[in-house]
Amino acid sequence: MSDVTPAGTASAKYFEDYEAGQRFVSRGRTVSEADVRLHVGATGADHQNHTDDEYCKSHPILERTCAHGLLVLAVVDGFITQELPTRMGPSMNYGHDKVRYVKPVYTGDTIHADIEIAECRPRDDEWGLLRLNVRAINQHGDVVLFDEHILIVQRRAASDPGYRVPGDAVAGVPAP
Repeated sequence: MSDVTPAGTASAKYFEDYEAGQRFVSRGRTVSEADVRLHVGATGADHQNHTDDEYCKSHPILERTCAHGLLVLAVVDGFITQELPTRMGPSMNYGHDKVRYVKPVYTGDTIHADIEIAECRPRDDEWGLLRLNVRAINQHGDVVLFDEHILIVQRRAASDPGYRVPGDAVAGVPAP
C-alpha cells in the first residue's frame, strides 16, 4: 500500500510530492453478479456477453458471462481514488488516454490495481498532470485491463519551500 497521507491533513500531497516511477498497489475486490446486474440496470448495456450464459458457452473467447469492461474500469477508477486523490490536495480525474480490456473478468474474480506514476508534467503554474499506467490484475496474476489514466493535481504555491519543477531539487535550480 502507499505511504501518502489523507487529504485535508497538514501532509496532504501536492503535484511536487509525486515522482515518475512511484508505485501503489490497491486492495482487492471481488466482482459480483450483483455488480454486473446493477451495471446493466444503470446503463442499459444488456449485451449477451454479460447476461446469457448459454450464448457465452458458444463464444470463442468467453467461458461464461463476464463483467462489462466499463464496470471493471470503474472499479479500477475506485482503486486509483483510494490510493491517490483521497490523499492529495485538490485534484481531479483528467481522463483516459488509452484503455485496453485484455482478458474477461468473470463474476467471482478478485481484481486489484498496480498503479505506476509514469510521468509528472506541469500544466501551468497552478496545476500539474500525473500520467498513470494502471494494470488491473486478477487472482491468477493475469492482467485483465490496462489504463493510461491522467490526474490533474494542484501544485504548491511558487512561494512554498516545497515548490519545484519536476526533476529539479529546488525551483529555478537546474538538475545536475
